[in-house]
Amino acid sequence: MQLIILAAGLSKRYGRPKQLEEIFENKTLTDYNIENAKKSKVNDIIIVTNEKIENKIKEKYSLKAKIIISNTNNFTSNSCQLGNLFSLYCALDYINSDFIVINADDYYEKSVFKKAKKFLEKEKEDIAIIAYKLKIVLSSNGPVNRGVIIQNKKYLVDIKETMDIVKTKNIIKDNDENILDKNTLVSMGFYIFKEPIKKDIKEYVEEAIENKEYLKGELRLTEFISSVKTKYKVKVIKTSAKWTGITFKEDKKDAYNFFKNKC
Repeated sequence: MQLIILAAGLSKRYGRPKQLEEIFENKTLTDYNIENAKKSKVNDIIIVTNEKIENKIKEKYSLKAKIIISNTNNFTSNSCQLGNLFSLYCALDYINSDFIVINADDYYEKSVFKKAKKFLEKEKEDIAIIAYKLKIVLSSNGPVNRGVIIQNKKYLVDIKETMDIVKTKNIIKDNDENILDKNTLVSMGFYIFKEPIKKDIKEYVEEAIENKEYLKGELRLTEFISSVKTKYKVKVIKTSAKWTGITFKEDKKDAYNFFKNKC
């Protein structure tokens, strides 16, 4: 099995490349995730990044992973925000087994990788999502986007990209002022796919490109999974694992304290 780390974002809210931000003991979140993946015997790793930081990513990670560029040269001037699904699409030719997909700016504990490995080795479903409780994965420094999960027992009914979620006092709201329960299950970008799903991803992205869907907004993994939920059973795997991540500059302090307290 392979691990695909999506590290092609522009870090506009953060102000500098989050993919290269050292959080604690000179390690980035990607360093920690690679360590946790390898502890779970996931050793074949691909990092998808953008051409602006390609050389720095290669300098830091080329001994740990294969580096792929999310090539947006054939698109509009706004194409660098084509989205995480397009980044995954760029890696498809290098994927030759079942695979796990994660974000470069989120930290996932070893237990989460173990759940993913167990799913790929023992479960019959083709897709799974690791689900966190919303209260665990909010930033104290500003609004964040999360994939809100609707499920029936252990299977996905739908996943909806929900924008600008923020906690004010004891109330959690989205950008439409909808109140969200703190125990709502959400995706934190940890997806698990059996190899045949490559074909569906390829077809979905190429159709979206042909129809110039990228001009309307980013191509997101949440939207792809929602589109195939009737074709495949998508398993929702709950986790109580701790989490940290960086969206805003101020998040670095919280992430630093997270790792400091773990040691």
